[in-house]
Amino acid sequence: MLPLWWLLLIGILTGLVTRTIVGGKAYGSVADALLGITGAFSVDWMLRVFTHAPMPLSDSTLLTIWGAAALPLLTHFISSRPSTRRLNGSSSGQMRHS
Repeated sequence: MLPLWWLLLIGILTGLVTRTIVGGKAYGSVADALLGITGAFSVDWMLRVFTHAPMPLSDSTLLTIWGAAALPLLTHFISSRPSTRRLNGSSSGQMRHS
């Protein structure tokens, strides 16, 4: 639906903006930009598959921006959750042997 250059631009910018909003340094700028690109292309592909009527450019652009932001946000959320190893382990970081 959208031109290739537009999807790349949306993905890169949205991935980097999402990084500044979420904060932290989970993956790095390049990975966040790639996640944004992946989200933009995924939503564009889904729009092609599931919509049979023509969609205005503004609507498809907004949905693509949403997809480009959702994937980096989801990965940051998953990576910031405490792991079970930290929850079940000792508080001092040393393993206890029985």
